[in-house]
Amino acid sequence: MRYRRTRWRWPVLAQAGLIAVLAFGFAACGGDDGGSTGSTGSSGGTAGTLRIGDQSKSLELPITLSGQGQGTSYKLNWNNFADGPHMNAAFSADRLDVGFMGDTPVLFANASDAGVVAVAVSESSVNSQTIFVPKDSDIRDLAGLKGKRIAFTQGTSLHGYLLNQLASVGLDQDDVKVVNVPAASLVATFSSGEADAVVYVRQYGAALGATARELKTSPLPQYSVLLAAKDALADPARRAAVTDFVVRLSRASTWPKEHPDEWVQKYYVETLKQDPKASRTFFDSLPRTRYTPVSDSFIESQRVQAKLLSAVGELPTSLSVDNEIDKDFKLELRDAFTAASLPL
Repeated sequence: MRYRRTRWRWPVLAQAGLIAVLAFGFAACGGDDGGSTGSTGSSGGTAGTLRIGDQSKSLELPITLSGQGQGTSYKLNWNNFADGPHMNAAFSADRLDVGFMGDTPVLFANASDAGVVAVAVSESSVNSQTIFVPKDSDIRDLAGLKGKRIAFTQGTSLHGYLLNQLASVGLDQDDVKVVNVPAASLVATFSSGEADAVVYVRQYGAALGATARELKTSPLPQYSVLLAAKDALADPARRAAVTDFVVRLSRASTWPKEHPDEWVQKYYVETLKQDPKASRTFFDSLPRTRYTPVSDSFIESQRVQAKLLSAVGELPTSLSVDNEIDKDFKLELRDAFTAASLPL
């Protein structure tokens, strides 16, 4: 465990990620119980195949169940990853054409020059992430986290969520003791008493046991981000395939709320191995969402997170969020959405 302030060290993480990219574990932000489906992609994509990075089949299932995966002029090659940092490593190794992750890993992809840009986002007003403490803890609110050991996985959306919550009460990462562990170890770390609090996903709080309680946190939107490799967008055929895929994904992303019974069974029960009743309650609490071209609210959110992360040495101060966007492709995608009668 590391309880010290960490300085800008993405190159080291990127190297570790390249080694670990074949070992996919539990996804705290996706809920995968391990394993990978599909291949990890092959170097150098072709116009005939779109290599897609997924987490817990969160893209593959709605695309498949809605029928939006049918009739494409290209093949869909699905690859499941444990989290955003692992997917970033695959992008850096030219193993993917598109892939989705939380907002925080996108900043690290930008900083490491992983060769990607954000092309679409799905914004939810309800954030599934939260902070848990032991039921008998003297930590009563966010301010009480000062000086405490907090477990999370650095470089993931859990990280950015924590920094935003700390900032809401005038704290930053240097005011707490970082317990940086892999997503698969968060429950064990918290349960063993090695951390005073854990940043986790609300839906999976039961895994922490009956002695855990949730802290009251500040409202914070949640973004799922679809990235595209710059090399893919530089090739006309693959650029067209990416555009077509985003349009299909936008249509498919509304399917779960339109078919809640089937979605809960296929995704939460069969894929995530979750309790059906608890999953339905959680799913019903979520608002309808849809993938759209990158929004101004997402860009502003990224600027806020970048500032928080750079202030504590996790990202370089010179990082420009503008590098995350391909303005020409954004305009093309907006035109494609308009032509498809999809909301922007």
